[in-house]
Amino acid sequence: MPDNNVVAIDSRRPLVVGGSDAAAACGLDPYRSRVMLWAEKTGRIVPEKTEAMRWGRLLEPAIVGELVERGYTFEPSPAEGWQDAERPWLVGHPDGFTEADGWPAILEVKTAGSWAGREWREDAGAPLAYILQCQHYMHLTGHGLALLACLVGGQRLELRTVRRDAAAIAGMLALEAELIDHVKRDSPPPPDGSESAKDALAALYPESDAGETVRLDRDAMLDYESLKVRRDQLAVLGAQVAELEQRLKARMGTAATAISPHDEIVARWTSYKRTAIDATALRRALPAIAAEYETTKTLRRFTLE
Repeated sequence: MPDNNVVAIDSRRPLVVGGSDAAAACGLDPYRSRVMLWAEKTGRIVPEKTEAMRWGRLLEPAIVGELVERGYTFEPSPAEGWQDAERPWLVGHPDGFTEADGWPAILEVKTAGSWAGREWREDAGAPLAYILQCQHYMHLTGHGLALLACLVGGQRLELRTVRRDAAAIAGMLALEAELIDHVKRDSPPPPDGSESAKDALAALYPESDAGETVRLDRDAMLDYESLKVRRDQLAVLGAQVAELEQRLKARMGTAATAISPHDEIVARWTSYKRTAIDATALRRALPAIAAEYETTKTLRRFTLE
């Protein structure tokens, strides 16, 4: 296997960017923002170990076994992994090695829910986060190909060959280095509007200090003014959306489905039932039981003046 200036990994080094961090470091992970990754790397937030991650580890040997049954070779990745000689913070540990199109290749094994199936049919051919992880490993190992194997919905094995992309790797390395610089300076990257960034800010700053006031600088004031304008625009758009939706509902009446003049389904207005607990009635009838199951959370409300 090409060594690509590989050096031994220092297991004591806490500040690293691995293959699973690549997409987040580039701001391209739909579930993990740059500010969330920064919070994890600075020790402010401890990433959760999810059940999906556990099942991914448990199913990996079964997926590898199926690949071998299909005629693929398999070589485990060395336990020590790889570290970039020029960038000691850049590390990686591929799932293994195989062959693709007759050439040595990295093997990366994934599992995904059935909802992720459409990502395998888009132009990229696979989720961008997986592709970037493969590029990260190809840079570290010197390989030119990677075989991406993903069990989708527990019943369909998707295989994709990912080719080394020098331009993508150059851009990825620059963004990963930028993220590391944010960590070293202990200065968070700007949030990107994602749910992950929202969660990171809520975890970083869970409570307000009533006695503290911050003076906004010029850039922050520009953000404030832009936000006010966009909120006003959103209110106007929201009213327009509500009106158009109501007009369509009025035209549908009791119909559950609306079709176009060409018999294409364009809208549905269906009935469903929802069961909810009447908290007010419960507190009145059984106050002790209601109090036993009540929880109190500290939240923060953001308003503009």
